[in-house]
Amino acid sequence: MRKLLLASALLASSLLSPSPALAQRQYIDVGSPDFRPLALAVTPFQSGPGAQADAVDVNQTFRDDLALTGIFDLLDPRSFLADASEGTAASSIKFTRWTDVGAEGLVKAAVKREGALVAGELHLYDVRAGREALYRVYRERTARALAHRFADDVLQFYTREPGVFRTRIAAIRKGRGTWEVVLLDADGKGAETLRRENTITMLPSWRPDGGEILVTSYRSGKPEIWGLKVPEGTPRLVVSLGDLASGGVYSPDGRSIAFTASVDGNSDVYVAGADGGDIRRLTSDPATDTSPTWSPDGRRIAFVSSRSGNPHVYLMNADGTDQRRLTFKGNYNQTPRWSPRGDQIAFTARDERKVFDVFLISPETGKITRVTQDQGLTNEEPSWAPNGRLLVFVSDRGGKQQLVVANPAGDRQRVVTGEATGIAAPAWGPFAR
Repeated sequence: MRKLLLASALLASSLLSPSPALAQRQYIDVGSPDFRPLALAVTPFQSGPGAQADAVDVNQTFRDDLALTGIFDLLDPRSFLADASEGTAASSIKFTRWTDVGAEGLVKAAVKREGALVAGELHLYDVRAGREALYRVYRERTARALAHRFADDVLQFYTREPGVFRTRIAAIRKGRGTWEVVLLDADGKGAETLRRENTITMLPSWRPDGGEILVTSYRSGKPEIWGLKVPEGTPRLVVSLGDLASGGVYSPDGRSIAFTASVDGNSDVYVAGADGGDIRRLTSDPATDTSPTWSPDGRRIAFVSSRSGNPHVYLMNADGTDQRRLTFKGNYNQTPRWSPRGDQIAFTARDERKVFDVFLISPETGKITRVTQDQGLTNEEPSWAPNGRLLVFVSDRGGKQQLVVANPAGDRQRVVTGEATGIAAPAWGPFAR
């Protein structure tokens, strides 16, 4: 095994610099009509003394991460023809054995303990070219953190897009008389409590830099928008207005917050500065206007309005001008969330059977795509991964409300939590920094 190196700036620079060998890498165009999952072989990871359990954990978490993307066809290890003792040096690998089982890429890794840290080195090989295509060395606090880093690197290598496995999902866990804001890994595991409250807390939303989460809280007896500092959980009052202020969401540049407020009995969409000042009203229809979400360029806001008789998704410019209806199907559309890619808005809709499902709509053409169907009575509250390639939402398909991660097409869905009391209101956070 190659000697594990210190994770220094020099190391990072040398590992991330492109080399001539990488110029011919095989990319995956996920949006192409010709897209097909890339066949990837992942061998059991080697382990140093006392790190056997860590190696197994890293391997399984890494495989689960890649399977979640829908981009890879992970080959069954039982089909492998190569000698189990085959090394990690390219010169020791019989690539024809891997070609024979259909592998296009091959992953090998070694894991060992270094004090309180889990250290590992990752090797990715281009089987067709018979060469090593990617090599990484890291130290992390946990085996899961190491696996997520490995998965991000492999995903970025093949897609040229940042991976999402070191991102976090905020959600609300309801207990007996308590509401917890919890942070989970992208695979639904590794839950940590950011803050526990004895009053209703809901609708978490991230600041773009990941340093704060907005929530709607009844701490003072009425709905107000509070910010929770990450990772400390320290609260600050952001907006208190009228009878209620709720559903705060940061603009993409982090300088403004859009939210819903009820003043003099009428619910409208407002914006304020990040400090809660400079409050401006954007809608003034006598109907209920709520649930704002920003376009990724910050120029438009989608929201829900009942001005046509039933709740539907509307669009407007960020200054409140040019308000127009976007959804015309269904009679109860809610919780819109704009994709980071800008091409889709995810929302919840109730169909004729009174079942809630997740849909997508193009803000430009109005074309609707259904993500869920016949999977429980409730699929709702969608939120996008920061690369726009995955969605997380709440589903009761297993009985209690749990989080599901799916691709936008909906043909790959996985229940990722198993909370005893259920979980709600997921908000997928930004890329790890």
